[in-house]
Amino acid sequence: MNEVELIINGKHVVAPEGSTILEAARLNGIEMSTLCAVEGLKPKAACKLCMVEIEGEEQEKLACATKVKPGMCIATDSPSLFSKRKALIEEMFRQHTVDCHHCLRIGSTKAEHFDPKFCESCFFCDCVRDGFCELQSLALRFGVDKLPFEIQEHDFGMDSSTGSVIRNMDKCIKCRRCVEVCERQGVGILGLRKREKGQTVGAKTDMRNDGCIRCGRCVEVCPTGALFMAEHKDEILYYAHQYGTQTVALLCPDAVEPLEKLYGAGFSFEQVAAALKKIGIDHVFDGRDAEALSQEKAVELLNGRLGKAPLLLSEKYAAKSYLQTRFPDLSERFAFYDSPLKCFSDFAKAKFPDAKLIYISAENGCGAEALETGAVDYFINPRELYRIFLRTGGAPSRRHPVKVKHIPVEPISALYKDFLSESVWSIHGSLTEMELSKKGHSYRGLLCPNLLEAKKAIEHLDEADAIRILA
Repeated sequence: MNEVELIINGKHVVAPEGSTILEAARLNGIEMSTLCAVEGLKPKAACKLCMVEIEGEEQEKLACATKVKPGMCIATDSPSLFSKRKALIEEMFRQHTVDCHHCLRIGSTKAEHFDPKFCESCFFCDCVRDGFCELQSLALRFGVDKLPFEIQEHDFGMDSSTGSVIRNMDKCIKCRRCVEVCERQGVGILGLRKREKGQTVGAKTDMRNDGCIRCGRCVEVCPTGALFMAEHKDEILYYAHQYGTQTVALLCPDAVEPLEKLYGAGFSFEQVAAALKKIGIDHVFDGRDAEALSQEKAVELLNGRLGKAPLLLSEKYAAKSYLQTRFPDLSERFAFYDSPLKCFSDFAKAKFPDAKLIYISAENGCGAEALETGAVDYFINPRELYRIFLRTGGAPSRRHPVKVKHIPVEPISALYKDFLSESVWSIHGSLTEMELSKKGHSYRGLLCPNLLEAKKAIEHLDEADAIRILA
């Protein structure tokens, strides 16, 4: 691919031909303010925060929507841009319930003195993202101490129809990241909707009735508290300290890296386990064992059915919901096996019949599985775990590592191992073809990184022997 030479903030850089100014800046380590553009998703040019000045142009241009040209001379920051961005951020709060920054609003402090990590010990503010909200962070960066208008209460309502994925439309800033990721999932139920009190993002009726599969991907990309998984931090802490009640947690390794990012510090899997023990969790088990048990279930299924008819293979709760509702005529091809959450549940309920079971993972789709099947009592994602640790002072970096308990499991068979262990969901990933061998015969396997790719694969179902879906 040809490259384009240009200048950004006085620095000579190169970028692929056809890329946007925002992409060029990111490729060259230049930070830019934005709320609607997240890597992997198509920007909607909605927030306008990425405006830049281009030499020879009278008006500012949006970096996410302007392609680079040879010789461009671009300024991403200036007093004028700072002032305009600050005004845009202030305007976003017109349709965003301000139940954060209480101490700023009563005039007892200034933005530069604000400590987000202190928030969990304060009971005035009430937002699931308080302290690590992207809009809040930008407000702090641009010194938004006061809003230049009287704060008005909004009542677009709360959509809790799914029970697990909650949408608070009063906190929506219309960045439409969720719209894009929902489309990438092949579901596409979210969009700009007219309401009596204005325009917001949501479903036509409610998310459950419109076909939400509760994959939780919209939660992962939402920059504010407009989308979140149902939380249980109060219940967790209650049962962790209740005499006579055992608490058993499964800690998945995928929760550690997001937790490190939230803390801005590094620590080990065993230190996170130690922090859980510190807050009162009685038993902490290794999520890799539950993953191995799940893979064993898949191997048994493939050994019995591979080669007889094309299979749609998944352990993901959202994928099962998607296939059952969108492709009921293909039910004979479904090859569903127990998820790690279900495997943990079966083990823990047999060993600790009266215990409260907690599943900790970055896989938000597990929240719906926990709620709707009752396999475990509570699902906790890294964001909620972070809030629990902030509230209790249980920072993993301050803990000495402890041994994590193990679920008895046989060594994983090498058969189909790559096909089954590759489980990284991707927004813009493409289909991966794999060769599966069984008793000397070769079979074609397809790995789908998201449901949109799964939909494409299903259109050519007879061209594959097994299609595994990572919802």
